[in-house]
Amino acid sequence: MKKKSWVMGHGSWVRTVGLAFCVFLLTTHDARLTTAFAAEPLLVDDFEGEEIQNRAGGRANVYVKAPSRIMMSRVEEEVNGAKSSVLLIRYDKQSEGGPYGMGGWCGYYTLLKTSGYLVAPTTDQPSPPMVGEQYFDASGYQAVTFWVRGDKGEENFMVGLADRHWDRVGDSVKSEEIGKYLPAGRLTAEWQKAVIPLSSYFIDYTKLASISICFEGELYPEGAGLGTVYLDDITLE
Repeated sequence: MKKKSWVMGHGSWVRTVGLAFCVFLLTTHDARLTTAFAAEPLLVDDFEGEEIQNRAGGRANVYVKAPSRIMMSRVEEEVNGAKSSVLLIRYDKQSEGGPYGMGGWCGYYTLLKTSGYLVAPTTDQPSPPMVGEQYFDASGYQAVTFWVRGDKGEENFMVGLADRHWDRVGDSVKSEEIGKYLPAGRLTAEWQKAVIPLSSYFIDYTKLASISICFEGELYPEGAGLGTVYLDDITLE
């Protein structure tokens, strides 16, 4: 009886140690997998270089349909304790006139896809096929982040992401209003870091085309909004 009790106790000890060892192996394995598949943060734009090109090599510009209006420029600001060149966007989203009588639209976009290009002919291949557009594989990232503030703290916008499909139809999938992703719960006149999980979007992350700042009529009283926002360091993390 004593021997049986000792064997059972010994077996429990073995099972406990064995289980702990298995958990250790699984945890170590998962950590290695996370390290192996996690991508380094990608700085899409810090607004220090050419105005028409982001840090990823893509085009960046505003989009607009009258009677709405928008403009952008770069200004010097202190962000997170350091001087930085930042993007200034002044928007005037109208609610009447234009297509469908809804005041047109306006926003800002920065491209992650690369354009197609012609390949130089060779003796072996005198008529090579054109290389098509290349979309960005963002499957190794979890969020879009950036620093942002409003001029008065009353501004609002959404963040759009477009994959290959939405890019081809000239649109994007929108986030919720920006305040949902800010520590203060809304835009203020102080700099805050926005963190928008990619899981907020139901798109193909392996074929990402663009990131956009969208001033949608539904965000403003009676569909019209006017304001100025500042952004810095748009990043995929």
